[in-house]
Amino acid sequence: MVRRLVYVIVGLILGAPMVVMGAEGFSAWFVDVGQGGATLLHQPGKCAMLVDAGPIGSGTRLNKLFEREGVKRLDYVIITHPHKDHYGGLKSIARKMPIREFSDNGDVNIEERGFEDYSQLQYDLPYSVIGAGDSWMCGDLAVDVLHPAADYDSGKDYNSRSLALNVSYRGFSLLLMGDLAGPGEKQMLRESPVPLASVIQLAHHGAEDSTSPELLKRVRPTIAVISVGQNDIGAPSPEVLGRLAENKVRAFRTDIEGTIRLLVAENGNFRVTH
Repeated sequence: MVRRLVYVIVGLILGAPMVVMGAEGFSAWFVDVGQGGATLLHQPGKCAMLVDAGPIGSGTRLNKLFEREGVKRLDYVIITHPHKDHYGGLKSIARKMPIREFSDNGDVNIEERGFEDYSQLQYDLPYSVIGAGDSWMCGDLAVDVLHPAADYDSGKDYNSRSLALNVSYRGFSLLLMGDLAGPGEKQMLRESPVPLASVIQLAHHGAEDSTSPELLKRVRPTIAVISVGQNDIGAPSPEVLGRLAENKVRAFRTDIEGTIRLLVAENGNFRVTH
């Protein structure tokens, strides 16, 4: 199949001339892992960060991507929340790939399949719990945790405590929402300085309880990426797709396009390929 290219220049319309990518830029890979989430941020020679690891069985696909892209070590692995479609692939990744630092939001979900194996990695790897206000540099990428606050208790609503991250680089901003939806999304909008973002990865695979009009008004993205596969939650929902269309946000879906690559130039301009 011929790969199509869609070029986007910040502040201009879709279909503008190709952006010239600089050597200091980075790529964000939204990996097609079926129903789940896995995003690789890679600035060659400087940093590689994996946000979520897809469902059980997706480690093989992710390891092949690492090999193809020359990733020799994961500097950071962030698991947004304890659902198996976000942590399931990490065990097989950790067998082959050195991991410098592994973090999650500290939630425990012993009822979820594979959680015992996942939690063992918290002892086997350098591990920390992160939350709103934490920040670090991954190469030249600034990463800020927007949610949840340490004292935010959502009971067993694990989605409402999903980590949400903002990744910024030279005027470009990417918002990674994990599965943050419903009451948790409202809490983030009340309590966190949610910035504008050029690209947003929709929460909860675009399910109806995610991506409120208030969030889109605050973030004002140009592009939305939906990491999704066959599911029983109705994702992405017609309501969410309608909200994106109303706000003139162009949507890309891993269940249609496959793995989606976002390339960001050293001047902050970007393009999407699939």
